[in-house]
Amino acid sequence: MRMQLGARGAVIDRMDRKGFSNRRLAKYAECAPGTVDNLISGRTQAVNKPRTAELVCEALDVPMDIFFVPEISRKAIRHPSRRRISAA
Repeated sequence: MRMQLGARGAVIDRMDRKGFSNRRLAKYAECAPGTVDNLISGRTQAVNKPRTAELVCEALDVPMDIFFVPEISRKAIRHPSRRRISAA
């Protein structure tokens, strides 16, 4: 499940306050430096692994729901309920 970044400016501010560079945050979050670069620059708005979002928030000492929310897939929006109810 992808995790959507909802507060890019707050992440940047928190990184400055905690003394994190993009590279240092990427190392802590166990992701490629480009992942953090893309999030901070706004080239991407989500991470593919929830664990990456967890580690970013852990590094910056904030609850995960402050920065990230689960991304709803387009498929789920188009087909909110594909369950069939069988007649008994």
